[in-house]
Amino acid sequence: MGKYYFHATTGDYLRNFNKTLGFALFFERHERQLRAWYLCKKLKITERELDNIELGRGVLKLNLLKKLLSFYGKRIDLRLVTPDKDETDNAVPEEFYEAIYDSFEDLEEVTES
Repeated sequence: MGKYYFHATTGDYLRNFNKTLGFALFFERHERQLRAWYLCKKLKITERELDNIELGRGVLKLNLLKKLLSFYGKRIDLRLVTPDKDETDNAVPEEFYEAIYDSFEDLEEVTES
């Protein structure tokens, strides 16, 4: 999966984030030439659930996201930046930092504590 950059264009940041993430997951499935029905059968999810996550519709279900990431052998890295007052977005794509947590499970343990 390549690097995808989230650039909010409207005030609905959560919807924009879900759509960006959904597109990345859709692209990953197509890069691997996987049919939706095959992936759904393998992960024991419905095609509607896969559609919703890939299209960024509704509430993001973390259990589905975890299944997809595990299947693809991928993780999500997030980085927060402070934009300059003169710029709408000063995120530099080449500046990526090491993940704080080794896995999704580590992050869940911290958030549950």
